[in-house]
Order: sequence, then C-alpha cells, then structure tokens
Amino acid sequence: MRVFHCDTVKGALKGTSVADNFTFATIRNSPPDRQHLLDWFDGQHLPSSKRTPKGHHVKPRTTILAIVCLAASWYYATSLSSMVRVGLKVGVVGDFYPIWTATRAIMRHVNPYGPEVTEQNQIQAYGATAKALGEKDEYRFAYPVYATFPLFPLDLLDFHTANEIALWLFAGLSALSVGWLRGKWDKTSAFYCVLSFSSYPVIIALQVRQPTVLFFALAVGGIALLRADRLVPAGILAALSTGKPQVALPIVLPMLMWTFAAWHDRKKFAISFFTFLLALLSLSSIVTPGWIPEWIAALRAYSQYAGLSIVDSFLGNEIGLAVSGLLFVGLIATLWLHREADLLFQIAFSVVIFQLILHSFIYSEIILLIPAIWVADNATRIATCGWVNQLTLAAVRIAFIEFWLANAVGALLLHTTMLGKSIAWSMGIRGLMVIPVLWSLVAMMIVQLFSAKEKTGCKRLDNGSPMGEWAKQ
Repeated sequence: MRVFHCDTVKGALKGTSVADNFTFATIRNSPPDRQHLLDWFDGQHLPSSKRTPKGHHVKPRTTILAIVCLAASWYYATSLSSMVRVGLKVGVVGDFYPIWTATRAIMRHVNPYGPEVTEQNQIQAYGATAKALGEKDEYRFAYPVYATFPLFPLDLLDFHTANEIALWLFAGLSALSVGWLRGKWDKTSAFYCVLSFSSYPVIIALQVRQPTVLFFALAVGGIALLRADRLVPAGILAALSTGKPQVALPIVLPMLMWTFAAWHDRKKFAISFFTFLLALLSLSSIVTPGWIPEWIAALRAYSQYAGLSIVDSFLGNEIGLAVSGLLFVGLIATLWLHREADLLFQIAFSVVIFQLILHSFIYSEIILLIPAIWVADNATRIATCGWVNQLTLAAVRIAFIEFWLANAVGALLLHTTMLGKSIAWSMGIRGLMVIPVLWSLVAMMIVQLFSAKEKTGCKRLDNGSPMGEWAKQ
C-alpha cells in the first residue's frame, strides 16, 4: 500500500516525478527505527555529497583487482577458444554469420531457413557440411525473420567488415546495458562494466559475435525508457528484443504484468509493444511468406543440440517438463501478487526462474546481469533485513568471487595435465562456473519475496516506487 504525504503535492509543483514522491512519502511515514535507511532509500532531497551510499564507494585496490581479473578472464577465454572445433575450420566465422547470411537471403527473396543457406553456414564454419563431419550443431538460422531488421545496414557490407563492426557494436551495447540498468553513470557503473567484461559469458558472446547481446540490450533499453516514462518507445524496443525470444520473454513478461497492474496509466507500453510486434510479424510475412512453420522447424532442430535446462538436467525430460510448467505458472502468480513491487526486482526474479527452465548456451547467461546489478545496488538495504538476508547476501558474494576466480584457475589448469584441461573446459564452455551464481541469485530472489512481507526495512520492496530505487536518479 502506498502512503501519500503532502510532500507529494509539493514535489509535483517542483516538477518531481510521482514515483519520486511515492518513495519520499513512504520513508517519511516509516517508523523511527528505520530512519538510518533514509540515505539509501531517498537521495533526491539530500545534499549531493550524501546521495551515493557509502557502500558504493569503489576502493582503488578493488579497481586494480577488477582489472587483473579482466586480464585473466580474457586470457582464459582466448585460450579456450583456440581449443574449440579442433580439426575443423577454426576461426573463420562466429554466431553472427548465420544472421548475416539470412539477411542477404531475405534481400534476394531466398528462404533463410532453407538447406542452401544452412549448408553455406556450415561450410564457412566447419569447412564441410555438419552431416559429413557428424557435427550436431547444424549452424541454422534459428531466429524469427524480423530479427534481421535491426542489423540490416550491416548486410550492405562484406562479412569481414560487418563482423568487426558487430564486435564493437555488441561491446558498446554491453557497456551501455550496465548504465541503463542502474539508471545512472558514475564510477560504480564503470566498475560494474569492468566486472561485466570480466565474465566469461560476456567474453564468449563477444568472441563469437553472438546476437544475444543485441537483443538483451534492446530489452534493457526498454527498461531504461520505462524509467524515463517513455512508454511508447519502450514498447517498440521490447518488441524488437523478441528477435531472441528466450532473452526477451524473461524481461518483457514482468514488464507486461507491471503494465496490466495499472492499465490506465501504463497502457501505452502494452499497446505499442503488441502493435509494433504485429507490424514486425506482418512485414516478415511479406518479405518471407510462410516463414513461421520454417522457423518452428529450425527451433526444433536447435533444441536437439542446445544445452539442457537446469531442471531437465536434474530431473530428466518428462519430469523436468512438468516441473518447468509448474515453475512458469508459479512465476506468473508471483509477478501478479507482487505487481506493485520494484519493477527491476520483478524482472530479476523472472530472469532467475527462466534460467532454470530454458535451454541455453553459456553466452545466454549474460541475462544474469539484471539480478546481479539489482542485488549489488540494494546490498546495503538487504544487509539490514535480518540474518537470513545477510546469509544469502554472503552466499551471493562468495558465488561471484568463485565465478571470477574460476577464470584465473581455469587459465592455470589449461597448462597442466589432460585432467586439468578437461576441468578448465567444463568450467567455461559447459558453464559450470555459472551454476553457483545462478543458485545464489535464485535463493536471494526467493528470500526477498518473503522478506518484503516482514516488518523490516525490506518492506520497502513493496511500498516504494514501482520503478524501484533507480527511478529517482
């Protein structure tokens, strides 16, 4: 329940957003024993010297360690990439090539899902067809047709040039995503960028020019536009992000639930999203008639060589499917019950649940940037919510320390025995280093759901601005 205060009217007269005043009103009406949280929850009315919580100060030695971690991580990733596809035509193309050839095929009115285009992809990647080599990854174009639209200008260039531009474009979008999620640019955001570029999922995504980075950035851009109350362009970016459904769904679903919770005020987002998505589908049908069945067939083939979901790997396909369905229904119910909570928290919670039930590769884990940043920016508040929250926060921190140390350890193991190389391979390519991070974030999101109902500082999760703490930046 939101508590209104006369300062809401005063703030509105000064041009302050309604979201800001909801937050200020809530804190002003909080019990006195929570006043020590004022600096954290409401920085807009304080002097500029006090607007950044003390816990967010980045010490010089921490920055140095982050840079060392960055160097070790890239060395580890570069060493691993030299081991990929041994005996095949290594290093010719990456994951950007199928979407580049698909764009060219569409412009020539050729089926981008057809065998001719698929074989061309395989020959460029492997030096021969996947069937001839017994390779499971068929290197198909497995995106909807409209996924090629944002990258259309690169189709006008030769692949080598387009590939280099894609690298810098994706790297820039990765950095921008950090600032967009935090709602501000400061030293802490720069520090988070360094840590982001030190994570193996981001590194491998950049190495292979994985389009996941683009669609993730589009979805995060939609979040940033919602923060700025620009609902129509936010809906457009959200629609474009569905070019990679498994990235868009965990993010767009809570955004839509948040919209339905206050339809009168937020309906422009949903209307623009569905309208633009319909336009994308219609345009796709014009340029490539009958593409949807072809795309579904490509998705079926993709599922044969995509990694198993966490749930399936533990419970098997049949039981895993049932449990995944229950988790999805539970997620929908939870998002609706907490529809007035911090939007970024809702998205973070959705992300960790979807990461349990979706089939994905290691580079798809870049989406965990959302819950990671939410936890980092709310660490001070979480630490005041009791011993359970403190224990979970400690688990998250340990998991991330393990995550970055694994890169340095992996780099050393690559120069040891065959067993050491196998362990280094499993940590990176098979994503074992990400598992503790994922489970710790799952635990944190669940604990936060229950903590929000307790009579602690965590009650702020439901009583504040629907846009969260960063809506005030």
